[in-house]
Amino acid sequence: MNTEFYADRRKRFAETMADNSFYFVCSGNYVESTDDANYIFQPYRNFVYMTGRQDVDATLVMVKLNGKVTETLFMHIPDERELRWMGTRFDAEDIKAKTGISNLVPNENWDSFISRIMFKNDIQTVYMDMARWDMNYPANEAQKRANRLKEIYPYLQIHNAYQTICKMRTIKDAAEIEAHRKAAAITEEAVKNILSNMQPGMTESHIEAYYDFVLKKHGCKFPAFTTIAATGKNACIMHYMDNDTVTQDGELILFDLGAQYDLYCTDVSRTYPVNGKFTERQKQLYNIVLKGLEVAESMSKPGQLKNELQQISKKVMAEELVKIGMIEKEEEISKYYFHGSGHFIGLDVHDVGDSDDTVLAEDMMFTLEPGLYFDEEKIGIRIEDTILITKDGCEVLSGGIPKTVEEIEAFMAKGK
Repeated sequence: MNTEFYADRRKRFAETMADNSFYFVCSGNYVESTDDANYIFQPYRNFVYMTGRQDVDATLVMVKLNGKVTETLFMHIPDERELRWMGTRFDAEDIKAKTGISNLVPNENWDSFISRIMFKNDIQTVYMDMARWDMNYPANEAQKRANRLKEIYPYLQIHNAYQTICKMRTIKDAAEIEAHRKAAAITEEAVKNILSNMQPGMTESHIEAYYDFVLKKHGCKFPAFTTIAATGKNACIMHYMDNDTVTQDGELILFDLGAQYDLYCTDVSRTYPVNGKFTERQKQLYNIVLKGLEVAESMSKPGQLKNELQQISKKVMAEELVKIGMIEKEEEISKYYFHGSGHFIGLDVHDVGDSDDTVLAEDMMFTLEPGLYFDEEKIGIRIEDTILITKDGCEVLSGGIPKTVEEIEAFMAKGK
């Protein structure tokens, strides 16, 4: 993504702003883990989408007066001690060039900046930007600032711009699609490295390490999400993440993983035989899930209701389970099928825009992930792809990762 990409995002958003208003979005701050250590910083994605920056404790402000928009970036300016001890990088001219925002202001000047705007202009509306899944979450920086503004200027109308930005993020630009393709390519290489080295007797985390190595090789500081590597009965736990069990000969192992490139994510699930060869029973169950995925993918195109794809894959799998005598009625698939079949993907793994009535459009990206889980047989199977909607169909970005029984067994035989 270049300067024009982010400038265009801001221009498009500014067109939705009322006159005599301003918008602010915060990048977020560190979260303490233990003692004097912090968790790895994850910037608020709407801040990244509007600026291209991943700075800690930064705020973008856009002021619209009489149709003219000005942009200011508030940032933490490191002192000499921080530069020495933390190695913080700060190059004002580089930031201005890459964001297209020429006005950089120290965070300490926030109060005086806002006071001046409010005193000199007839500001009536403030657009904040805050994602909130639960009303009981602690107040974040955006909410604290909005609350203070409302207290000092009680006549202000406070609006949350989150949904407006989300709608913009739902349709991907060419540069975003290329970032997703890069993430998918890294994921493919990493999964193939697993298949070339996996053997019974390894722990799940040992196998995972072959995946992690490829991500680090390509400069991915961390994966798109915590990797699931679940063998045997562990694969029947939806969010299993211990990854500490020793794999056994004859078992399947379920992977749910994905790389991210420039914060754009891939999400892929695959289920493989640890020894490289499916048993007949494993093959039978695996092909049922695969058929559910393939039929849903074949229906993925502009104009298709997204939530119908889950019902399509679910019905296909139910019909197949009836054929082999696992269930008598299609609705009994609920014994073995526990989750939805996919989600939008982008700067977040479970990305914005995921509503039940979404009609798919060109350049939307999402995943499909049907799965069946058989506790009594210690078999869990999930197969998931990352998908781009094209003009008249779809492109499976993760399609190069071995998926059919024949592809898997041939690739694993070659790697041994």
